[in-house]
Amino acid sequence: MSYASISDLNRYLENFATNYYGARDGALGTISINGSLIQSDLESSFAKMNSMLDSLDLVPIVPIGTSVKTGSYNPFLIEWNCCDTIYNKLKSRHYAEFKGELPSWMIEFGSRGLNVFTDIMNGKITLDTQTTEKGIGYPEKIRQSGVAQFYSNWDSGYYTASDYKKVFHFKIISVTAGSSFGQAKFKISHDDGFTYDADEIFVGTEWINIANGLAIRWSPVVSGTNAQFGSADEWKVQCIPMNVVSGGYSSRFKQFRVG
Repeated sequence: MSYASISDLNRYLENFATNYYGARDGALGTISINGSLIQSDLESSFAKMNSMLDSLDLVPIVPIGTSVKTGSYNPFLIEWNCCDTIYNKLKSRHYAEFKGELPSWMIEFGSRGLNVFTDIMNGKITLDTQTTEKGIGYPEKIRQSGVAQFYSNWDSGYYTASDYKKVFHFKIISVTAGSSFGQAKFKISHDDGFTYDADEIFVGTEWINIANGLAIRWSPVVSGTNAQFGSADEWKVQCIPMNVVSGGYSSRFKQFRVG
């Protein structure tokens, strides 16, 4: 898993994949690109990014999910993932060549990625999967084969619990009667997916009250013959009591540098 895809990399350094992951077939004269190695490097950068994001109380849910509004990862996270991956590959390939003194244009890729982190820390970049000031988080997709859109009441609800932050999971557990609204059923977990309530509830388009002000619903998406829900489709929502949001929401920062 990574925020950026292989195709994103060439937007930041043209022909990067070809030049640094390509191999020429002498007999055919064609160039093959090692996509699995590129993805591995993207995922290595992804893991490092998440470790850094986890140092910020401002970002309670890591990894960051896709945007509720666009369905894609935040473009600044994509940029950071690309630039960090490019920088580490350039450093690995050319460090001995330049005896550790990399050209400024190479170093700029590392700095560009860290600048995104700094802007997130300082509130200049807002990630719309952060928990809102009302304590109810944006929904995050864990896995999904259906096409229905899942919502939490992050923009209108108010989390009233006063104990500790919780992560609620909502998993489709039955499509036996059908894979559409009023047919598929789901279960609720109040402890980050560790255990689930016994109740099986039909999915619906009306708000379903879960606990302490949190409510969820789904809406249908027209997509040919694709099912609205699939078995094991799962989403989560993190909720933080208001006394934690208002009293303990700071931005811790650890020093990171390029090199």
